Amino acid sequence: MSGTAAYARPLVAPAPSPHRHIEIVTTREQRRARPKLAYAVVTIMSLFAIFAAQLLLSIVVSDGAFQIEALQQEQKELLRTQDALSENLNLYGSTQNLATQAAHLGMVPNPAPLTLNMDTGAVYGSPGTADPMGCGGSCNLITNSLLAGMPLVNATGATTGNAVAPVVAPAAASQTGDAPPATNALPAPVTR
Repeated sequence: MSGTAAYARPLVAPAPSPHRHIEIVTTREQRRARPKLAYAVVTIMSLFAIFAAQLLLSIVVSDGAFQIEALQQEQKELLRTQDALSENLNLYGSTQNLATQAAHLGMVPNPAPLTLNMDTGAVYGSPGTADPMGCGGSCNLITNSLLAGMPLVNATGATTGNAVAPVVAPAAASQTGDAPPATNALPAPVTR
């Protein structure tokens, strides 16, 4: 190595530059006019309240829709029940059922009814036999298959275990070929 020594240059500190400090000068009125944190919190809380209310309203509306659906289903079932009961009422009120029930109670149809004048007390019409066909009031020419399983009513009003049997025309009328006289029966052709 050579005899020269290496000298380090002294570090020179840079000249101090003036420290730049920026400060915004505001007045008191400007500080008061700035938005505060409370306003931001109130705004955000209001938005959350609106979203929560909308969610609750959606839940209530959908719950109401399910209730409406359930009530409509119940209404359909009740209408079906009403229709079935109306059919039974029409069946019990049919003339064939009433005639069969009356015949079971011992009543017979009168082909020649009498008329009474209430003012004079006079009776019009000619009395005839109460049961000219001899079938006891059960001379329905056309049977109703819906009446086949209906119970008969006894004299006390209670139903008996006996079911209505299909009613046919008397045997004497079908053998001679003559149709019985029309009373309260439905007409039907005579078949052999």
